[in-house]
This record gives sequence, structure tokens and C-alpha cells, in this order.
Amino acid sequence: MANSFKEHLQSHGKSKSTVSHYNTYALDFLAWLDKDGTTIENATAKEVLSYLGHLQKRGQENKTRNIRLNVIKQFFNFQIDGGHRTENPVQHLKIRGTKTKKLYPILDKQQLDKIYNDYKVPDEKDERANRNWFESYRIGKARNKAILSLMINQGLTTPEVNNLQLNDLKLKEGKVFIGGGRKSNERILELKSNQIIELMEYQYTTRNELLKFCKEETKNLFISSPPFGRKCNVRTDCKEVWKRLSQEIREQNKEFINFKQVRTSVITHWLKQFNLRQVQYFAGHRYVSSTEGYLVNHTEDLQADIDQFYPF
Repeated sequence: MANSFKEHLQSHGKSKSTVSHYNTYALDFLAWLDKDGTTIENATAKEVLSYLGHLQKRGQENKTRNIRLNVIKQFFNFQIDGGHRTENPVQHLKIRGTKTKKLYPILDKQQLDKIYNDYKVPDEKDERANRNWFESYRIGKARNKAILSLMINQGLTTPEVNNLQLNDLKLKEGKVFIGGGRKSNERILELKSNQIIELMEYQYTTRNELLKFCKEETKNLFISSPPFGRKCNVRTDCKEVWKRLSQEIREQNKEFINFKQVRTSVITHWLKQFNLRQVQYFAGHRYVSSTEGYLVNHTEDLQADIDQFYPF
């Protein structure tokens, strides 16, 4: 089996040196299992956690043990390919202290809905309606409501919102196209039925009103509304829009930190409903490892096992 594992590693483009090291690590894990009479086909996350604890007692650092853990993951995947097991019991197990990705407190679906519902667009009956600045303020609010709809339902990032073009919104099809970037893939996402009317109102009414404040033509779907008395500049006003919107949401919802937190929450909820590859597509992640980074937010049972058997 060890020789076959070598071939498996070689077929995945590993160098001769890496194959040799990984094979040695795999053999060490197999020898450790054999001491307790456990076959590799029957090994579970519990045995792997115990093995990692054994390595810790031998003085190995987190970084080194993380490499060993990755080798074990690859060995289990090799077994799956060979039909010797059906799942990888440690596919989403990670060792603390080896990643620097910032995690945010997850907003539940009710909290996400509250962010959207609490953001009100004033109407003509508002007591401030006779102020000179009110119309610019009102249509800016309407634009922001449409933006929030896409961030909370489709998990868009702020750069993706900035880059949306007018023809990216496919209202007749009930879809939106999000272009790819240096670190993301393009995708086409379904719109929810309750989004379509609001986005239609924005595209055909609110956006046309916003254009009156612009000093240049633009195909951008979302454009800024400047302070009263100044024409907008499409290229320079986006940062100010996000700053004001964040402040407004934070005043209404104390749980809100920033829009990265919103996206993290949306992706985490997707992972409870869809498989990893589907969520990778929805999020526009170029690599599935990026999607896996969000799994820690919803694997409470696995985390409990980690804390019990191996408090890293």
C-alpha cells in the first residue's frame, strides 16, 4: 500500500523529495496505529487526534504537526480513491496556530434579515422632505437598500458590488452575473423572488435619478449620491458610500462589525445547506481551500471533539 501511496503522490505532481518525506510520515502513522491493533481502514478522527497528541509530547511544533495532518488527509483520500473507505474523517480538521485568517462572530439569519429590514428608505411624507439635500439623501438610501439585498442574499464583496455593470443584472432571468477577479472566479447567481421588484425599481428609477448627480456617463450598476451641491465622481465616491453605510448599519445593529462579517456569515450558512463545491462556486472562490476556511464556523461537534481529545 505504501508503494501505491507513493504513486498516488507522484500522480498529483509531488516532487521526489516530497514523496519520500510524505511516505515516511504515512508509515509512521501506520506504525502508530498498529501498536493499538487499529487498521487504517478503521481509523477515525479520534485516532488521528490521539496521534497528533503523541507528536506534541515528542516536542513537535504546530507547523510540523500540521504537515503530518495534511499527509494523513491525503492518505485517507488515497484510500477513498481505491475504494477502501467512503469518507475522510479529518478532511476539515485544522490545527490552531497555523493559520492567520481572521474569523468574525457569525450573524444568524435573523440578524442578517434585521440588518436589511432596519435599513429604511424615507418617503415623501418624511418631515425632512422639504430640505434641499433630502432628494439626494433619499435616493442614496434606496440604492443602499438594493446593495444590502445583494450582499445579504448573494454574499457579494464590496469590490464586486463596485464592479457590477448595468448588464450584469439579468432581471428577466432572475439572475445576476458577478465577474471574476485576480482572486475570484466569475459566477451567475439566482436572485430571490423578493429581490427582483426592488432591483427593478433601482435599475429603472433610482439609478436614473442618481445619474442626474454624475458628471460623467457610466455603465456601473451602482453609483454614488454626493453631498448636496457637488456632482458625483464615479471613481472617487465609492469609499465614502461604504463608510457612511457601515456607520448607519452599526448605529442600528450593535452586532454588525463590517461587510466582511456579513459575507462570512452568508458563506457559513451556505455550508449548512450545500456541499463544498457548490459553496465554492456561490462564493466565487478560486480554490476550494478558501471555502474550507469557513468550515470552522459551523463544525461545532467537531470542535468539541478537538477540545476534548486535543486542546491545541
